[in-house]
Amino acid sequence: MADRYEPQIVVTGWASPPANQTWFRLPNPQFSAKSRAGFLLYFFPNMFRWRGLVRGAAAVNPHFAGLEILPLVLLRKLRFSPRLVISVHGADVTEAERSTGIARSLYAWMYAQADLVIACSDALANKVKQICPKAKLATVWNGVSGPPAISEERPMASPYLISVAAFVRKKGHDVLLNAFRQVASRLPDLSLVLLGGDGPEREHVTSLIALLGLGNRVRIQVNVPHDQIWNWVQHAECFVLASRDEPFGIAVLEAGMVRTPIVATRVGGIPEFLVDRLHGLLCEPEKPEALANSILQVLDHSDEARTRAAAFYQQAVGFTWTAAFGKYQTLLRLN
Repeated sequence: MADRYEPQIVVTGWASPPANQTWFRLPNPQFSAKSRAGFLLYFFPNMFRWRGLVRGAAAVNPHFAGLEILPLVLLRKLRFSPRLVISVHGADVTEAERSTGIARSLYAWMYAQADLVIACSDALANKVKQICPKAKLATVWNGVSGPPAISEERPMASPYLISVAAFVRKKGHDVLLNAFRQVASRLPDLSLVLLGGDGPEREHVTSLIALLGLGNRVRIQVNVPHDQIWNWVQHAECFVLASRDEPFGIAVLEAGMVRTPIVATRVGGIPEFLVDRLHGLLCEPEKPEALANSILQVLDHSDEARTRAAAFYQQAVGFTWTAAFGKYQTLLRLN
């Protein structure tokens, strides 16, 4: 974007802003009583502040938008703001889905007032449609940055499966571990490596590993720098994602970029860009036995798996951020 325009980035959350970005703290009315009071007290002052921030812009594009942006939405309703495009990515829509009563109505109103709501997959767009049938929706798939130069040195000498997913319930680590127990009984030299951002499920995952007797077969690494994850994925026998839900599935695309065979669940955005048996193997969620069988199929028929991985690589390289921004330009009719 910076090659064509002068993007101004406004951070409305976090504890402090990144360098060269504007920090605008906004209370979310769904949180504590203090936040609700602050939201009401500063609603109109925040409208004026938003007015100053967006004056002269071609468009305003909140990402991961919650109810804290309602002052901006009202500005657009009153035509004191440029075009409003809300981009949704998953957790934001989940928060809207879980809301009830007035909050649910406010989410629906917010989506309806936007000139466009852009989702990162058709599956996520359909969820927004359930919340707000009047929303004007479009899908722009994510891009993939990378891979960087990857070391030829394996991070582990022995063969391993890899899963890259935050330690939250929707990622299905419990399903994966039960599937791996079946695989491990057949292949005593195979390990499972779990890489992911720390989250509320990590302790449960650690306990389940012990309960299943997999303590010496499963390795957990938390908050691994992204540039190191590529090396782990490239040298794995198979990339596995056992998600119960997946707004897009960018980790699957990244595995495709390094030609690693893929087994994933048929959820969310994944089947929109990965064709079963052409690019990888897809299974239904919550089915450890089916997941195990697919993993074994990859390991037992490595030539077929590598052929699928090569085909998926040709698909994955088309998912660039340049292509994603081009779609934004077309949708917004930007010069």
